[in-house]
Amino acid sequence: MTFLSALSAIDKSSAVPYYYQLAEILRRQLDSRASRGEVLQLPSENELSEHFVLSRATVRHALDILETEGWIYRQKGKGAFAPFRRVQHELTQLVSTTEDMQRRGWPLETRLLSCELLPSPAYAADALEIGQETAIYRLERLRLVDGEPLSLQISHLPASLCPGLEQHAEAGSLYRLLEERYALKLWNAQEVLRARPVSPYEADLLDVREGACTLYIERVTYNTEGIPVEYLESVWRGDRYDFTVHLTRS
Repeated sequence: MTFLSALSAIDKSSAVPYYYQLAEILRRQLDSRASRGEVLQLPSENELSEHFVLSRATVRHALDILETEGWIYRQKGKGAFAPFRRVQHELTQLVSTTEDMQRRGWPLETRLLSCELLPSPAYAADALEIGQETAIYRLERLRLVDGEPLSLQISHLPASLCPGLEQHAEAGSLYRLLEERYALKLWNAQEVLRARPVSPYEADLLDVREGACTLYIERVTYNTEGIPVEYLESVWRGDRYDFTVHLTRS
């Protein structure tokens, strides 16, 4: 049975908007496919428009909703896809992305985009509790899982804590490098999450459309002596990543 033939019909007599009905029809089908772990490319906007006898604007509206909710992601010039693997991260654990993916047995690729030694801008200096213009390393890295971009991460680290970092920046796990080479035992972190649209630069690297919703995180990581070691800015694809928290009622 093809994807289109498995879809229920739009109720043209209902007061529920067509785009909302279509979004719900697609949700149900995507949910059933996801439970079987299938990789899926959705029919094109034209195909959905012809199948349901709807305008392309209506179809696009439905797909926009699904993308915002994380059911699908779009690739420029390729179409819409159902995420074949969503990553869930427990917010109460301080682990590096490399360690997290290794625990899951997932293939993680790290692309070092830049490693610069420069004077600290004011926002990074405040987070790291150092003076403005103090030398820091700025590492920009793209993280990929199954060959698909997952996150863009920008780390700011006081140069005094990790001299010569540029010689080792290609290492997979930054946390492991800091602990093993520089004897910086990472202990805890303060993290802030917010949702925001992706920038054009980020959209190109993460292979999502401009304006797509992302999860933006700011994290300050401290060592066992309470000294800030890293100020991290990271942008995660909203269609590939979930954060989970275990809550207890007191």
